[in-house]
Amino acid sequence: MQKPPLLQKLLDSKWLVRLRGDRSIRAALFVFLLTRILVFAIFIFVGHLRVDTIPNQPTPVREAFISFERVSIARQLRDTMWRADVAHYMDIAHNGYFHAPFDIQDARSRHFAFFPLHPFLLWLLSHVTKDVMLAGAALANLCFFFALVFLHKLTLAFGYDESTASRAIFYIAVFPVSYFFSVPLTESLFLLLTVTSFYAAKREHWWLAGAIGLLAATARVNGVLLLPALLLLSWQMYRSFPVRRIAGLLLIPLGLAAYMFYSWLLSGNAFAFSDAVRNWGRKPTFFLTSLFKYAIHPYQVLEPWNPNLLNFASAILCFVAIYILIRRREWTLAGYAAMSIVLPLSSGILQSLDRYTLAFFPVFMALAIAARTERLDQSIRFVFVILLGIMTALFAANYSAAVT
Repeated sequence: MQKPPLLQKLLDSKWLVRLRGDRSIRAALFVFLLTRILVFAIFIFVGHLRVDTIPNQPTPVREAFISFERVSIARQLRDTMWRADVAHYMDIAHNGYFHAPFDIQDARSRHFAFFPLHPFLLWLLSHVTKDVMLAGAALANLCFFFALVFLHKLTLAFGYDESTASRAIFYIAVFPVSYFFSVPLTESLFLLLTVTSFYAAKREHWWLAGAIGLLAATARVNGVLLLPALLLLSWQMYRSFPVRRIAGLLLIPLGLAAYMFYSWLLSGNAFAFSDAVRNWGRKPTFFLTSLFKYAIHPYQVLEPWNPNLLNFASAILCFVAIYILIRRREWTLAGYAAMSIVLPLSSGILQSLDRYTLAFFPVFMALAIAARTERLDQSIRFVFVILLGIMTALFAANYSAAVT
C-alpha cells in the first residue's frame, strides 16, 4: 500500500531519518516505553482496585475487584498522582509564594523549600490547559525520555560502549522508585538538566553547560553542585582551568542567588528555602549519623513516611558506585556522586533518600560499568523490576512509605 505523498515526504525528511538513526534515541525509546507502560499499568489497575468485606460470614472475608465503570481512567490517574509534594507545587503554581515575613509555623512559608522552576513550568501549562495535573505528568515523562537519551549519549561521551550506555538507562528507569519520573514532580526535570549540563560540558560547550546549570539551580538547591563538578571535569579534560573557555560555568550559582534574592524580597529571609526544611525534621549533622542510627536498629525496616531499608540500601549503593568510579579514575563522576549523596545525608534523616538517588545519574553509570557479566546484570534487573512493581503499587494505593 502506497503512503500518501505528504506522509512519505515527512518520513524521508533528513531530520526524521537522522532521528531514526540515532542509537541513543532508539535505546531510550525502548526503555522509556517498556518501563512507563509497566508503571502506568500498575497506576491504573491498583487505582481501580476496590476491596469489600462480604457480610454474614463465619470469619471476615474480603473480596477484591477491579472496575472501570464508575471512574474514568483520567480522573483516577489524577487522584493517583496527587501524592508526595505534588500539592505543594500545584499550590505554588496557582497562588505563588507567600508574601509575608517568614514564619516556620505558617504552612505557606514552608513553600520556600520548593524551588521555583518546576512550579513556573506548571504555571505556564495552566495557561495552555485546564488539566494541569495530567499536563504536568506529560511534561515529566517527556523530560524523562530526553534525560534517558542524553544519559545514553553522556555515557558514550565518557568512552564507554553502547551496551554499557544501554544498561545505565535501563537501571535508572527500573530503579525501585522510578515512578516519580512520571508524576508532576522535579525528578525528571532535574535529571534532564544535570545530564544535559554535563553532556554540554563534555562536548566543550561551556556556556551552554553553565546556562543549563543555572536552570538546575532554580529547580533544586543541589543544582549548584554542578559548578564544582564541572570545574573538576575541566581540570580532567585540560589539566588546567582555562578561564575564558569555562567562564560560562559561573552562571550556575546565579540560579540559587536569584531565588535567594526573590525569597528575601517576599519574606525578608534569603535562606527561607533552608529554614523551611526544618519543618520536616531536617537539621545539619554529620553525614554518616543517619546511617549509623539505622545500622544499630536494622529491624525498623519500614515506618510511616520512611522505608528505612530501601533508603539505607540506596545510600550504600551510592557509596559503592563512588568506589567503582574512583577505581575507574572517573574523578568527576565520583566527585559529583559524592557531593550529591553527602548533601541529603547531612540533614540527619534517611527519609526520601531513595527518591533523591534517582537524580544521581553517575550511580547508574557506575552500576552499568560494573555489571559486565550477564549474571550480575540479570540480578540487578530482577531485583530492581520486582521492587519497582511493589513500590509502584504501594504508591498507587497511597501508602505513605512509597510517596515520600
